[in-house]
Amino acid sequence: MSGFAGGPVLLLVNPTAGRGRGLRLLPRAVRALEAAGFTATVSVTDSLDQATERTRAAARGSLVAVLGGDGFLGAAAAGAAESGAVLLPLAGGRGNDTIRRLGLDLDPAKAIGRINGLAVRELDLGLVDGRAYLGVANVGFDGLANEYGNSARMNLGPFTYLYGGLKALVLWRNVRFTLTVDGRSSTFPGWFIAVGNVGQYGGGLRICPEAKADDGLLDVVSLGRATALGVALTFLRSYRGSHLRQANIGSLRGRTVEISANKPLNIYADGEMAGPLPATIRIGTRAVGVLAPADSPAFGRTRTTGFEADPAVA
Repeated sequence: MSGFAGGPVLLLVNPTAGRGRGLRLLPRAVRALEAAGFTATVSVTDSLDQATERTRAAARGSLVAVLGGDGFLGAAAAGAAESGAVLLPLAGGRGNDTIRRLGLDLDPAKAIGRINGLAVRELDLGLVDGRAYLGVANVGFDGLANEYGNSARMNLGPFTYLYGGLKALVLWRNVRFTLTVDGRSSTFPGWFIAVGNVGQYGGGLRICPEAKADDGLLDVVSLGRATALGVALTFLRSYRGSHLRQANIGSLRGRTVEISANKPLNIYADGEMAGPLPATIRIGTRAVGVLAPADSPAFGRTRTTGFEADPAVA
């Protein structure tokens, strides 16, 4: 079903993802590829930029397996959007949220073993001031949570974000955002703004639960006035995606999102710092091909056979 019946594959590995999880899983991933009839060329990368460079240099229509976390996968997608290579995402990070939302197995060897049941899907690509991401761009309280989560001494896996969020609660004070979506602006006191493509982050937080990764739109979810307890409940509800029913939650869709704030804040993309505010987020429509289950919940449209990078990406 995938159209890949063995042959050459480039296997990109992030050695630092998941505190070395990618490297630990590498031998099993190589054996699984060999068992499926593939010949793997392994590339252990030094940086996210190198992941982009390697996929940019890949042949159009070739298969690139990406073993790392969400940020690493987004970096590889940036290069694939230019080269036309097809990505096989493999879970090598801590949260692996894009892989979870795509419906792929969290065991890389099992995901490879089921490759014949996957289909090439066309995935939109988010762009934060030109920096590509697949899952969620976020700014605000959750950005601080991301910083604290990443600095945690223990490997907390999917609970990393929850730990960071609890620690950040005590430091968030008097922030006002200005949010502009496709030219419509509003200014409000709040806790966070999340701009979703696949729409999941933080080890299972469905912060933009209605996002579809192939609709050409960004889902924008924001939290306004709330108590510390209210913030905590919002994030707990987001595991089920039920937080959108709250009165203090804003939800919009658009192709261009601009964010600024009255205090210095950094914006993150798939867990990686993208830079300081102000920031502009755009969408590259049907920019990159990925292997995913045909019934993946991340997609809304029927699968098409070809894909072409959007001019905003290429």
